[in-house]
Amino acid sequence: MFAIIGILLVFGAVIGGFLMEKGHLAVLIQPAEFLIIVGAALGTLLIANPMHTLKGIFSGAASRATARRVT
Repeated sequence: MFAIIGILLVFGAVIGGFLMEKGHLAVLIQPAEFLIIVGAALGTLLIANPMHTLKGIFSGAASRATARRVT
């Protein structure tokens, strides 16, 4: 729960500060940078963890994505 609040706080602060300085939000949307960052993160995840840990990560993420209700 705190992670979600923290993420929302970071995004709110970055976007709010950017808009306060009269910035245009379209400048922040950079698909190439997104691809670079996500690719580097996934590559690091694959390199740094053994197969049984990766299976746990991906099966956990899949079960969360397909969960019907939150308890």
